[in-house]
Amino acid sequence: MTPTLEVAVAFHQAVLDDHEALNATIARLREQTSDGTFACYTDIAHFMADLPLPADHTPPRWLDGEGATRARWRAIVTVRRDLLRTAR
Repeated sequence: MTPTLEVAVAFHQAVLDDHEALNATIARLREQTSDGTFACYTDIAHFMADLPLPADHTPPRWLDGEGATRARWRAIVTVRRDLLRTAR
């Protein structure tokens, strides 16, 4: 359950554009998923923040490909960020 919560934290940090906190969250996610279970969560955190994946990364097979998956997760963050700006 912890990796799922970390993804929610990563989403919040990506919306706030808090790269320092996000890098710490991604590091925790990498540690928590190092056995391969929920390893795609690390990718999702990178996608939400529009960060490159590490060079030593073994990507999962995304149904629509990495580019489309990255774009969808990034769009969720940018839409939320825009909504927060509009609400102010």
